[in-house]
Parts: sequence; structure tokens; C-alpha cells
Amino acid sequence: MLVRNYPTASLCLLLFAFLLASCGPNRQVSLAEKLMAERLTDSAIAVMESIEDPLRLSDRDYALYALLRAEASHRKGELTASTDTLLLPAINYFTRSGDSAYAERALYCKGHLERRLYRMEASIQSFLRALLFLQDRQDYEQLYRVNTWLGVVCMNQGDYVAKVKYSKAALQAALNLGNVFYKNMALCDISTGYYFQGRQDSALYYAQKAYDAALADSVPRQLLHVYNNLGSIYAELHQPAKALEYIERSMALRPASDTEAIMSLYTTKSYLFGQMGRYDSAHYYYELAMQSTSPSVQADACRYMSAIQHQTGNDREAYELLSRFVTLADTIREQRHTEESIALQELYRHEQLSVENLYWRTQAAHRQNDFLLLVLASLLLIWLVTIVGLLYRRSRQRVKLQQRRLHTQAEELEQERETSSRHRQRVAEMERKVACLKESFFRRLSQRVLSEIERGGNIILSDEDWDDIVQNANTIFDGFTRRLQQRYPALNKDDLRYCCMVKMQLSQAEMSQIMHLEKDSVKKRLKRIRTEKMGADGGITLEELLKQF
Repeated sequence: MLVRNYPTASLCLLLFAFLLASCGPNRQVSLAEKLMAERLTDSAIAVMESIEDPLRLSDRDYALYALLRAEASHRKGELTASTDTLLLPAINYFTRSGDSAYAERALYCKGHLERRLYRMEASIQSFLRALLFLQDRQDYEQLYRVNTWLGVVCMNQGDYVAKVKYSKAALQAALNLGNVFYKNMALCDISTGYYFQGRQDSALYYAQKAYDAALADSVPRQLLHVYNNLGSIYAELHQPAKALEYIERSMALRPASDTEAIMSLYTTKSYLFGQMGRYDSAHYYYELAMQSTSPSVQADACRYMSAIQHQTGNDREAYELLSRFVTLADTIREQRHTEESIALQELYRHEQLSVENLYWRTQAAHRQNDFLLLVLASLLLIWLVTIVGLLYRRSRQRVKLQQRRLHTQAEELEQERETSSRHRQRVAEMERKVACLKESFFRRLSQRVLSEIERGGNIILSDEDWDDIVQNANTIFDGFTRRLQQRYPALNKDDLRYCCMVKMQLSQAEMSQIMHLEKDSVKKRLKRIRTEKMGADGGITLEELLKQF
């Protein structure tokens, strides 16, 4: 005979809640994903290492865990063959589930792993599959990265036409993203691709565009790469004097600590002086290059000097240098062979790990399935017993009483919703008033500037004055310029000053008085900041945009 048993119903609810929790996302995996998104890689690794038995996670949680571990290894430059053991279940799960964002991330990481293991064809295939998952998404940042690395791998394979193709796709993504640094890098990559195709006119065209863009967009750190490109191109065009000019500019921008790059440029200078017939200078830079510890730099120096000695009729010296070049080339090939052997050893260990991981993963899946079946059977049995007991014991009066209680609770919930809505409205109004007070306070802090404007005086602000204005803006608006530049990295120092004046609620006429420009020039500058630097459309003003900060 069944008896009314409330503990039984409670046990049923607890088991049901437990089952739901076991099917939901794992908290540690979710936390690790959040930390990775915030670029706190070490903290994310620590959280993932605290998971006692990752193989007991659900399929999705394990796939995400595996992806995050692989991405962390990639960020720290520690990709190994064993990483493939993590990436395979991530790729398999997310490609089947149709989650394009996670699938693309896993394939992108896979492409870098294959490149690290010298499996270039497999690397290209992984990057191409990643591109397929990016086609329907406007993730221009990742489109730039995938196309750029595709170009790099194709370049290593000697496919220079593909290098140009993917570098142009990267350029389009950089333009859509509005990232001037990426744009300049893509232009340099296109120029390099044409250079190795032997199409020096096209290479020079894109190198010149990269040079003009670096100056126009204020990206001076890119000039170093641009000068190297221009120097190489002019050398191929048999204009050694012009090539030497750009090599000198490149060396002038390099820090003294960048010794290996400087030594490499010495070999180029030796070659160029040889082309110009200035053999003493060529020999001088050859001696400097031979002080390098890099076998490839020494090999290039010997090869160039051998050709110069041959031109001057010193065949004996040319032969000795050529022999030295052959020895160095053998050393380089041996090093490459050693690296590939290490990669093969890693692959062998990876295959062993894959077999072991598959076995334990299968065992864990079986245990998890058995456990879930047991829980489901117990839950179903208890649910049936509870339902029969409730139907047998409950009376009509009890049901009506419960309905009245539910009605009362619904009314109370509606009242709580109304109260919550009024509270949110008050909070929004208070936030608006606080924002107005902050802007008013910022305007009063800059009263000296405003007083000069009202008197129509000649305003000349020093760098110290601007620093005070920027510091006041950061103090009042919680790091205003720092947050603004993090969101829009293309903003330079002058752009941030204009943003401070907009935040100060100055008119365009007042800004033109401060900056000593025509009002139309100020208007154009503000429009450029809003559209080109911040990527905003015409439906929002710069003032409205900056209110978010």
C-alpha cells in the first residue's frame, strides 16, 4: 500500500536537479574560456589544470577544454605533436555541431601546429578549412590572420602566386577592419610575393604603396620592413645605389641590440657594393657579416664575396669562399634535418598518446553513459511512484488550495517586476545625471582654456597643458583616453586631444581657435576620427559615440 511520502518527492527533485547540472556547462571550463578571452593565459591554464579528470567532462565541455588548452600552448609558443591529441576531438565535435566560431578557432590552431611540425600541405588544408567557417561571418580580424598565415605557408612551399592571392585577401580584411598596421603588413606581403615571382614592377608598386601608407597612417615601425622590400627590389632591378639607400634607412631604424638582422644587412651591403664596383667597401662589410653567429648569414656573405672575387679575377680566393659556403650550407641542412627529426619523434610520441587517449576516453564515455542510464532509471521509477501516490492521496480541496496559492504568487511576482522596472528607471536617470555632472566638472577643470576662448584671446597650449587636460579626462571618466585607445588602436595622440575637446563640449569654432585651424579643417578632422579611425557610420555623431566612454 502506497503512503504519502514527502521525502520521496524531495529526493526526486534533487535527483532531477543533479541530472540537469551534469548536463550543463562545466564552471571551470567556462571560467577558463572567460580568462582566455581576457588574455589571462596563465590564469586560464591554472584553472584547466585544476580539473581533476577532464575525460569525465561532457563531450562539449571536453571539446572546449581541449581547444582552450591548444590555444594556450599556441600563445606561449609551446605547440607540440601532443597538442594534436587535444585538437582532434575539438575539431571533430565543433565541425559536427556546426559551431563555426569554435570550429574555425580549432582549425586555425591546427594549421599552426602542422606548420610547426613541417607538414606544410596539412597546414594549408587546415587554414583553408578555417576559411570556410569564416565565409558567413564578418570577423575581419580572423580573416586577416588566416589569409596572412596561408600566404606565409604557401611562400614556404614556393607557391608565390598563392602568396599574392591570400595576401590580397588579407589586405581587404585589414581595410574592412580599419587597421592601418595590418593594411601595411598586407601591402608588404603582396610586394614580397611579386618579388619572388620575378615581377619586380608589381613588387615595386606595392612596396611604394606600403611606404606611402606607413607615412600617411603614422605607422613608423613598418618603415623598417618597407625599406627592406624596396632595397631588395631595386637590387633585382640592377639599381644598387638606390637599393643601398633603402638598406641604409632600414639599418638606421634598427636598434643596436638587433644584431642578427644588422649582420644580415651587412651581407646585402657587401653584395650591393660589389655590384657598384666598390670592392674595398664590399670586403669591409663582408668582414663585419662574418662576425655573425648565424650560419645562414655567414653563408650568404661567403656566396656574395665569392662572386665578387671571381669578378676581380681572384679565382683562388673565390674558390675558397665557395668551399666555405658549401660547408656552411651543409651545416644549415644538417640543422634543418635535426629539427625535422625532432618533429618526427614528436609525431611518433603523439601517435602513442592518441591511442592511449582514445582508449581512456572510450572507457570514460562508457562509465558516463552507464551512470546516466542508472540515474535516469532511478529518476523515472521515483517519478512514477510519486505521481501515483499524489494522484491516489490528494483531494480536490488540496488542488484548489494550491491554485489559489499560485495565483497569489503570480500577483506578487508581477508587483516585484513593476518595482524592479521602476528601480531600473531610477538607476538609469541617476547614471545620466552622474554623466552630466562629470562633463560639467571636466569643463570647470579646463576653465582657463574656456576663459581664453570667451575673451577671444590667442590660445597656445603647451604639451604640459594638454597633458593636464588628458589627465583630468582620465581621472574624471575612469581612464577615458586609455579605454578609448584600447577600443580604437588607430587613434594617435592628436586624435585623443580632439576627443578630449569633444568631451569638454567645445564647439568646432572653439576647437579651431585652440588648434589654430580653419573651422572646416576641424570638421574634417572630427569626421575622419569618427569614420576612419573609429569605424562609425553616419547615423551617430562623435559626441554620442564618446558618451559611451
